[in-house]
Amino acid sequence: MSAAIDVLLAIGVAVELACCIGVLVMGDAYDKLHYLGPATIVGPVCIAAAIVTQESLDQAGVKSLLTAGLLIVAGPVLTHATARAMSIRQRDGEPT
Repeated sequence: MSAAIDVLLAIGVAVELACCIGVLVMGDAYDKLHYLGPATIVGPVCIAAAIVTQESLDQAGVKSLLTAGLLIVAGPVLTHATARAMSIRQRDGEPT
Protein backbone atom coordinates (compact mmCIF):
# COMPACT_ATOMS: atom_id res chain seq x y z
CA MET A 1 0.00 0.00 0.00
CA SER A 2 2.85 2.37 0.77
CA ALA A 3 4.32 1.90 -2.70
CA ALA A 4 1.03 2.94 -4.32
CA ILE A 5 0.88 6.07 -2.19
CA ASP A 6 4.48 6.93 -3.06
CA VAL A 7 3.84 6.43 -6.78
CA LEU A 8 0.68 8.57 -6.73
CA LEU A 9 2.46 11.36 -4.85
CA ALA A 10 5.47 11.17 -7.18
CA ILE A 11 3.23 11.44 -10.25
CA GLY A 12 1.28 14.34 -8.73
CA VAL A 13 4.39 16.27 -7.76
CA ALA A 14 6.10 15.54 -11.09
CA VAL A 15 3.09 16.83 -13.03
CA GLU A 16 2.93 20.00 -10.94
CA LEU A 17 6.68 20.58 -11.30
CA ALA A 18 6.57 19.99 -15.07
CA CYS A 19 3.68 22.43 -15.41
CA CYS A 20 5.52 25.09 -13.40
CA ILE A 21 8.61 24.65 -15.57
CA GLY A 22 6.45 24.82 -18.70
CA VAL A 23 4.89 28.10 -17.57
CA LEU A 24 8.34 29.54 -16.88
CA VAL A 25 9.82 28.41 -20.21
CA MET A 26 7.00 29.46 -22.56
CA GLY A 27 7.17 33.00 -23.85
CA ASP A 28 3.62 33.64 -25.08
CA ALA A 29 0.73 33.94 -22.62
CA TYR A 30 -1.43 31.64 -24.75
CA ASP A 31 1.26 28.95 -24.68
CA LYS A 32 1.47 29.26 -20.91
CA LEU A 33 -2.23 28.53 -20.59
CA HIS A 34 -1.71 25.05 -22.03
CA TYR A 35 0.33 24.09 -18.99
CA LEU A 36 -2.46 24.98 -16.58
CA GLY A 37 -4.69 22.08 -17.61
CA PRO A 38 -2.65 19.20 -16.20
CA ALA A 39 -1.78 21.30 -13.15
CA THR A 40 -5.46 21.63 -12.26
CA ILE A 41 -6.61 18.13 -13.20
CA VAL A 42 -3.93 15.41 -13.19
CA GLY A 43 -1.81 16.64 -10.28
CA PRO A 44 -4.62 17.20 -7.75
CA VAL A 45 -6.32 13.92 -8.66
CA CYS A 46 -3.12 11.95 -8.04
CA ILE A 47 -2.41 13.73 -4.78
CA ALA A 48 -6.01 13.36 -3.57
CA ALA A 49 -5.95 9.66 -4.50
CA ALA A 50 -2.77 9.23 -2.45
CA ILE A 51 -4.37 10.93 0.55
CA VAL A 52 -7.55 8.86 0.26
CA THR A 53 -5.47 5.68 -0.11
CA GLN A 54 -3.63 6.43 3.10
CA GLU A 55 -6.34 8.09 5.20
CA SER A 56 -9.46 6.45 3.67
CA LEU A 57 -12.59 8.61 3.71
CA ASP A 58 -12.09 10.35 7.03
CA GLN A 59 -11.80 14.12 7.37
CA ALA A 60 -8.51 14.47 5.47
CA GLY A 61 -9.68 12.18 2.67
CA VAL A 62 -12.95 14.02 2.15
CA LYS A 63 -11.23 17.41 2.20
CA SER A 64 -8.70 16.26 -0.39
CA LEU A 65 -11.48 14.97 -2.66
CA LEU A 66 -13.41 18.23 -2.31
CA THR A 67 -10.29 20.26 -3.07
CA ALA A 68 -9.46 18.14 -6.13
CA GLY A 69 -13.08 18.39 -7.30
CA LEU A 70 -13.03 22.17 -6.97
CA LEU A 71 -9.80 22.38 -8.96
CA ILE A 72 -11.17 20.06 -11.65
CA VAL A 73 -14.27 22.22 -12.07
CA ALA A 74 -12.74 25.68 -11.63
CA GLY A 75 -9.43 25.16 -13.46
CA PRO A 76 -10.72 24.82 -17.03
CA VAL A 77 -13.29 27.57 -16.48
CA LEU A 78 -10.63 30.00 -15.27
CA THR A 79 -8.27 29.03 -18.09
CA HIS A 80 -11.00 29.66 -20.67
CA ALA A 81 -11.96 32.97 -19.06
CA THR A 82 -8.33 34.09 -19.07
CA ALA A 83 -7.88 33.16 -22.73
CA ARG A 84 -11.09 34.96 -23.65
CA ALA A 85 -10.05 38.10 -21.77
CA MET A 86 -6.66 38.08 -23.52
CA SER A 87 -8.39 37.61 -26.88
CA ILE A 88 -10.71 40.56 -26.26
CA ARG A 89 -7.78 42.76 -25.19
CA GLN A 90 -5.82 41.75 -28.28
CA ARG A 91 -8.81 42.43 -30.54
CA ASP A 92 -9.18 45.91 -29.04
CA GLY A 93 -5.52 46.64 -29.74
CA GLU A 94 -4.24 46.50 -26.18
CA PRO A 95 -1.00 44.61 -25.54
CA THR A 96 -1.30 41.21 -23.83
